[in-house]
Amino acid sequence: MGYERDDDSAQLARRLEAMEQEMDSLRADARRWRALMAARCFSVSIHHPVGRTHAVNAGWDALWRAPAETFLQLNYNMLEDPQIVENGIMPHVERFFRGEEVAIPPISYDTDAVEELTGKAGGAVWVCSFGVPVRDAGDGFEGVLFQFAVPEAAEIQHKYEALIEEQRALQASLEARNRELEETVRVIAAQRDAIQAMSVPVIRVADGVLCLPIVGMIDDARASALLERLLEAIAAQQAAQVLLDITGVPALDARAAAQLVGAASAARLLGASCTLVGVSPALAQTLVELGIDLGGLDTAATLAEGLTRALAARRGAAQRSAAAAAQRSATVAARAPERGERGGAHRPAALPRGEAHRPAALPRGEAPSRKR
Repeated sequence: MGYERDDDSAQLARRLEAMEQEMDSLRADARRWRALMAARCFSVSIHHPVGRTHAVNAGWDALWRAPAETFLQLNYNMLEDPQIVENGIMPHVERFFRGEEVAIPPISYDTDAVEELTGKAGGAVWVCSFGVPVRDAGDGFEGVLFQFAVPEAAEIQHKYEALIEEQRALQASLEARNRELEETVRVIAAQRDAIQAMSVPVIRVADGVLCLPIVGMIDDARASALLERLLEAIAAQQAAQVLLDITGVPALDARAAAQLVGAASAARLLGASCTLVGVSPALAQTLVELGIDLGGLDTAATLAEGLTRALAARRGAAQRSAAAAAQRSATVAARAPERGERGGAHRPAALPRGEAHRPAALPRGEAPSRKR
């Protein structure tokens, strides 16, 4: 019996020791909680899962500069706060009231905007928030929200807004500059087109005779413009002779010579013959040394010689055309009697209306014979 009493006493002593340890832990938790609720350097607020606030600490008054008693009597619900929606943190708040631990991004909240606190609160405050659920023995919980001021966030926000404004101004400046550059590019392109048109002028020197003076080197772009202008002028003026004057061309390589030959071939397809004029001795020697074939392209030493040939060719063509026309007229006239003979006997020409047929006059001294 004595041993049993000793065992019961030992178990009771162990239970008492465990209870004392648990009480010490609870007292420590209580002291910590009281310290948190008494702290003024940050705000602690206790919330029902439906969004209502039912307790705050002393730091809440210091943070929001609003009367806590008045606030707790309000019908305030975080889940219905328009400022939270405007600041874009409502998804975090909804997670908090679902029992999740959340870290809410810093926002600027104006307690003076709350209707019941208007004129009683301290205005806008930048705060950073952390939410922690405190669960009971069952499935229920309370949400504990820790908040503290972030005064440097206001300065950061001002700098951010200034940066955004500066960025907008820079964007507007860049857009204006781009418009100026586009206009400059357009003007330069127009000037380039004008200069390019002036660099390949097509001059009408006589009826049906065109002259294309070329000054400077002939590159691919200029050769393309030259061909385009030349063909347009030939088609517009019905030219038959074209003088390609290369007096101002310092050098002519195989590629440039091929481009000139190609231009002459294209002109020939439109019925115009080309003559290359202004070939200097040095240029002729270069063409021979390079073995460049001008493809049967007519040449002349000077523009005057080429123009003389072209005008002579035009006169010859005109004379040939006139002779051909005269020959055709003679042929038509010669064939007219043949058509009349094939058509029947000779018929007298028709008399004017109102005139009777008169016999031909007899030689003087002869009387007309009468029928008997």
